[in-house]
Parts: sequence; C-alpha cells; structure tokens
Amino acid sequence: MKKILYSVFLAALLLPLAVSCNKEYNSEESFQDPRFAQYACKLTPKADGESIVSIELTESGLYILEKAVPGSSGKTSFSYGTYNVNGGVYSLNGFGTLAFDNSASGDVQLTITSSGGAAPQTVQATLSKAAGNNQFYRTWEVEKTRVTVRGWTTASADFTGCNFYEIADFLRRNNHKAPADVDPGYGLKNVVFTGNNSAIFVYTDETLDRSEFSLDGESLSYSWENDTLGFTFITDKAKVEYMDGKCLLRVDAQIQNSTTSGSVTFVLAPVD
Repeated sequence: MKKILYSVFLAALLLPLAVSCNKEYNSEESFQDPRFAQYACKLTPKADGESIVSIELTESGLYILEKAVPGSSGKTSFSYGTYNVNGGVYSLNGFGTLAFDNSASGDVQLTITSSGGAAPQTVQATLSKAAGNNQFYRTWEVEKTRVTVRGWTTASADFTGCNFYEIADFLRRNNHKAPADVDPGYGLKNVVFTGNNSAIFVYTDETLDRSEFSLDGESLSYSWENDTLGFTFITDKAKVEYMDGKCLLRVDAQIQNSTTSGSVTFVLAPVD
C-alpha cells in the first residue's frame, strides 16, 4: 500500500463501509436503475486453468476479475473493465467471453474463452445473483471531496474530485502529518457498491481495492482484506444522504498512535 494510506484522510477514504442510510433523504431521490442491473452477479469457479478466483459483473457494466497471484500464499490481484451482454454470452473487454445461465443462483456451467485464441474452457462455478432494489448499488464518480482534520489545528477544505496529492499538501500546510512523495496525479476516481456486497475503489492509475460489506437494516458492516493500514475508527458508522441527484458519503476515522482525527465527505455522482 502506498504511504498515503497512513494519512488520516485516506484512513477515512478507503473504508466507508459501515453505512447508516437516512430514510428522509432516500425517499427524496430516485435514481434510474443501472443499465446492467438484471445481469449483476458474482461467479466463483471451482477450478480453472487461469487461477481465476472470482468474476463479478456489476450493475453498472463493470466486471471485476480476481486472480490468484502466482507463487503466493492466498494473495490475489484485481483487474477490471467494461462488459456487454448478447443472449447468454458476456463479452468482457480486455479479457474474453463468459457463457453461463444467469437465471438463478447456484451451481452453473461456466465457459471461459480468453482473448488471444485459446480454446474455450468449461468449469463448474457458483453463481450468486446480486440483490436488487437499492439505488446505492451502482458505480459512483467522486465529484467533490470535503476534508476536515482535527488535532494540533482544525481545518477544512473542499476539493474537486479526490486528488491525494492536493489533500496531502492541505494536511501538511495545516501542521498534520502526510506523505511527501504522493504522485501529483494520483487519486480516487470511482466507488462501486454492488448487490453482491462488494465495495470497489478505482484509482486514477487504474488500480483498485476491494472490500466487502453486509446490509443489516439501515447499516452495513464491513470487512477489509488488508489489516496493515494503521487506523482505528472513531465511530463504526458513516452516513449516506441523497440530495440534488447526488449521494453524500461522510466517514470519520483516526490514525493509531496519533492525536489527529478527521472526516471526509464525498459528493458522488451516478455513472449510469
């Protein structure tokens, strides 16, 4: 993980996964269903020749491919792209095609045809259909970010998009620790929440992180695969509101062994 993950703003940034939904705002906004909502699912092959751990097809037309890292013990890597559907064939741009019966959850025969002319491979896979009827399950663009830090000094600032370099500079100028070697173009581009309990963070360098959440009434509990980020939460809840066609996501966090705490509010626009 890059050093920026150890700043308070990124501790809040990367894990907004214990969400309390505000009914008043939820009732005021109604978003159109993402165009691929009916196809959203997660496939977990039971065995295949390419070390595929899972393939998730999201509501907004993105696929997330998880593969085992060769020579490692349980580590995986992620890649993503867009997909299209024609009958029972799913074309994953940059990867190949999938063919399977998407009518119900359970065990299915999955035919994988990779780009490059390799012979198709059919394997058994577990299919999990995505839960629907929640406007939160979609791809969001990070349109604006508001950062507040508290400690030696208290300061707030608004940013267009979410550029880590700009926010790290803001923290340093206000006497808070932040890495000095952040790439000027590096930041958070999109956040994807799916009906298969995946939260996916897509960065401007085209890398991504993924965590999981589970919905319980108006709150979501989370798990995170990397436990070395060096933070603790001030509260186990973030807040989601809908206003003027946007989603507002606010998260609180605190760095371990530090007096610095803070909050981050993202203004998220639907990408559909």
